[in-house]
Amino acid sequence: MYGALLATVFFLPYSFALIEIFQVTMIVAWGFKFFLLRKTPVQRTSQGLNFISPGMVWSLTAVALLIVLTIPFSHYPAVSLKKFVTRFLQQIFLMYLVTEIVYDRKRLYGVLSMLLLTFFIVSVDIMIQCMGGKDIFHHTALIYGRVTGPMNHPNDLGTLLVTVLPVVLVLTVTSRIWIPLLCKSFNPLWMGRVVISLLFLLLVVALGLTSSRGAWVAFAISMVTLGVYLKNYKLVIGMVLALGLFLGMFGMHCLNTRHDIYNFPIKQGSLIINQPSASNALGLLFDPNGRESYWSTSVDVIRHYPWFGCGYSAYTQTLKDMHAVHEDYPHNSLLHITAELGFAGLILYGWFFTAFWVQVKNVLDAISRERDLFLLGCGISAGILAWILHSLVDTAWASLQLGVLCWLFMGLLLSLKLLVSNNKGEPLCP
Repeated sequence: MYGALLATVFFLPYSFALIEIFQVTMIVAWGFKFFLLRKTPVQRTSQGLNFISPGMVWSLTAVALLIVLTIPFSHYPAVSLKKFVTRFLQQIFLMYLVTEIVYDRKRLYGVLSMLLLTFFIVSVDIMIQCMGGKDIFHHTALIYGRVTGPMNHPNDLGTLLVTVLPVVLVLTVTSRIWIPLLCKSFNPLWMGRVVISLLFLLLVVALGLTSSRGAWVAFAISMVTLGVYLKNYKLVIGMVLALGLFLGMFGMHCLNTRHDIYNFPIKQGSLIINQPSASNALGLLFDPNGRESYWSTSVDVIRHYPWFGCGYSAYTQTLKDMHAVHEDYPHNSLLHITAELGFAGLILYGWFFTAFWVQVKNVLDAISRERDLFLLGCGISAGILAWILHSLVDTAWASLQLGVLCWLFMGLLLSLKLLVSNNKGEPLCP
């Protein structure tokens, strides 16, 4: 199970098929452990469940029941049933499996070390794509000067980066604690901190090169929220200044390359392209860029199916039946949920996320005396917050890779409280 989890983390940005294969491997291994090695898993299973709040369990059960009951009325029942099993149940079980697998610090930091390795490769891929025009995995070309890396779209890459960046920052700060746990002979420790700091800077540059404006805003809000929660107001001021510098540098890059967001054309030689003026540059930088059409279409779907939606994962098929002007996702997670599961689904998901954030507060309170775990918990929470914020203006809710990342981080966050409980009062920090 642990090996399959590491493989899932490693291949997360690159391959849908391998993500599915290793998730199924974890589930099969868990079943083998539970039914054939019953002496040990019963205790571990009860421990894992104890650290998932009742509110989360009951709300997810209610969502699952709603999906099952609405499958017969879905526009495409076969699609809804398939996605219910391979997306909804599988990803929720991933969250639970992480609490089962990550039961000590070595495993926790083993998973996070694999995450660092993965994103080092991603950062190299992005830089090659930026300089050469195509990434090395899928040979994807730049889109209006925007990097995609191994993801399908620059905005997907933006969500991926803003979710991971707070965690990489925390791992840089706490490197002197966790690196000796994995490699006692590693010396000097400052070298590890330098390498991880360099990775953080590369990922920040990569985020800028995505020109994903929604991801930038999500990153800014999550990082400032992290500083405020830690009550480190010098850090908050430093972050605000750094984010201002970031926006100034990459905002100009965005305006000079993203001709798709310009509102009026000018002529250069034989080419007619769009170009902003200084007076409307800021407005263009935060222009919805056609999202009003996606939002309007989703509202039309909600009007047709207000209470229980058009069917789980049947949104794009419903647009085909309605002969909509486009067949794209709503670019807003709340509209997406409501369109597919109606206001009933929106209420139940609201219940779940409320219960989750209450549990986050409980976890952070329980691990507050363990500096590295507490900072890590804050970093993971900031990453999940950034994921949720960007999903309000993009399609993260519909992405397999981004969904797996979110549920994986939820499981890691919940497992932190379990690590302190398993310690039995012994000092955790080396």
